Amino acid sequence: MSNRSQLTELINLGAIQQLNGNFEAAEAYYAKAADLNEPNVTLLNNRGMLFYQQNKFIEAKPLFERALEIDSQNASAWLNLANTEVLLGQYDKALNAFRQTITLKADQFEAWEGLAKLYMLSADMESAETCWLKAVELNPTSLNLLMGLAQVYLSTGRYDEAFEMADYVLSENPQNSRALQTAGLSQLMIKNYALATGYLIRYLMLFPGDIAVRNHLAVAYLQSGQLNEGAAEYGRILEYDPENEEIRLNTGVLCLGLNRFDDAFSHLKLLLEQYPENKKGKLYLGIALANLNQRDKAKMIFEDLLNDSGEWAAHAKKQLDLLNNLN
Repeated sequence: MSNRSQLTELINLGAIQQLNGNFEAAEAYYAKAADLNEPNVTLLNNRGMLFYQQNKFIEAKPLFERALEIDSQNASAWLNLANTEVLLGQYDKALNAFRQTITLKADQFEAWEGLAKLYMLSADMESAETCWLKAVELNPTSLNLLMGLAQVYLSTGRYDEAFEMADYVLSENPQNSRALQTAGLSQLMIKNYALATGYLIRYLMLFPGDIAVRNHLAVAYLQSGQLNEGAAEYGRILEYDPENEEIRLNTGVLCLGLNRFDDAFSHLKLLLEQYPENKKGKLYLGIALANLNQRDKAKMIFEDLLNDSGEWAAHAKKQLDLLNNLN
């Protein structure tokens, strides 16, 4: 068997193993092929993708670069290189590689998608939208591409368009998590709180530990006047992230508004144990103590805040004056 025939056979055997997820066996075949010392773009691309699939991006990159040294017009190698450079954080290089891919193969929707994501990273939403639209034109059945476009609409305040796109995706796949999240956020932003909570709840049934989305749900409840439901969502966030300073503070303040003074005291006391410099937390702890008829302790907190050079001194003085007027 000639070297070239042997090379082809080894590459094919490696590719079969790679497709089946048998990476060690695939590498063994590719290593034998490489030992034949016959530069081959297919071998370099396949072997590079083998490393890529194993998140070994540093090892993958030089293989794609070597393939391009052999054939600078190979669109697959440019695309593989671009994707690898993205994951290595080499965004400027990746941008160039995606553009090279498109120059060679304008209908490569993955390259348009890659460009769109890079433009979104740099907050160039106009260019991102152009690239998403081109990618969707080339692959109109891809729900992921449609959701990429919806994300641009959401980020640029075009909430009705974002919802329309997400709603279509949900008609095709009711469990699409990105679409549920986008639909919920777009409805939240246009103050359709009932619809927003419905979509966000559906999303959280899939990903209950997503704190950011759960916080959006809490906001939707609070904005629609469902204060107890909002407080309950804050409580769930704290189950996942008990050291979340902002949520702990918000929960304490909300409990005050609901006249749940014992709960407010517990949350604010814990907050200050974790973050003793939180001035707002101190102020509201004093207010909680005052409402629990522990006025001497409340006064001590307000008097301590008077030494603060910022806005909290003025707030503390008002609270102190109120307490003094009650006596």
